[in-house]
Amino acid sequence: MQNTNSYAVNSLPLRTPPRARQWKKLLYLRQPFPDNYTHVSFLDQLKRNTTVAQYSYFKLFNDFSLIAFYGLLLLLANVNFSAIYSSLWGAHVPTVISLAVSVVLLVTDASSASGRRELKLYAVITMLLLIFSPTLRSLTQSTSLDSVWALSFILTCVNVVYHDYGLDLASLYKSVVSTNLSFANAIVLASRLLLSMAAFSYLVFALEVCVLTPVFDFRLRKRFAKLHYFVMAAVCTLVFCMLYFVHGLKFAVGYLAGAMFVLFGLPLYFLFLQRYKNELQGPWDTAKPVFRSGR
Repeated sequence: MQNTNSYAVNSLPLRTPPRARQWKKLLYLRQPFPDNYTHVSFLDQLKRNTTVAQYSYFKLFNDFSLIAFYGLLLLLANVNFSAIYSSLWGAHVPTVISLAVSVVLLVTDASSASGRRELKLYAVITMLLLIFSPTLRSLTQSTSLDSVWALSFILTCVNVVYHDYGLDLASLYKSVVSTNLSFANAIVLASRLLLSMAAFSYLVFALEVCVLTPVFDFRLRKRFAKLHYFVMAAVCTLVFCMLYFVHGLKFAVGYLAGAMFVLFGLPLYFLFLQRYKNELQGPWDTAKPVFRSGR
């Protein structure tokens, strides 16, 4: 009896303790470990903020200056409309000035294939605006003035969000969405003017300021990066003077404070938020399903 019992005990399979077995990082494999088991090597392989880029203040200032510059261009077009609508000056005065500058820049850049194509496109669009300006002027006659202002404000805000600011100078500049939004906003505002030629003049001005100027600025930053700040300072001064003349000192000072906050305050705030960035990368694998055709 004693020999039989000892044989039966010795013949039982030995169970390896769960901690002695090697844990595998496989979900589909049944392992003698609890669901909340954590291997000792798991925390050793954690990495923190390995892909977080370190930004400098000058780099952020340069990026936010592009946002501020485009916002200034949109504000310039809107303030010009306010002055024309209030009969403070004629619609042809700013259009003639901007047209002369645009033609000079287009002719200067016409040596390249893209420049010649843009010059022809600009001429075609100008002719189309001249032809359809009587129709465009009467688009919102049955719409209330408050609805027009609200629609213009919404189009301007969406334009700022979806504009291609060209942060990467090596890539292509694509501003299709912002171009359409700029045209839509200009048509909505021009439809409130009384004369067809006034509507045409304002549409041409909006085309030059909101569509052509960002393209020229993108090319300018490729060749002469520092001139971008000179152009931005000139536009900022022009908008300040126009706001002071049209809406008074309070609006001009408020605009200047907002522009300075975007240029100098937002980069500092972005750097302040970087200290709270916490990105963890561990030894886990990204699930990649494999699809096999059944036979």
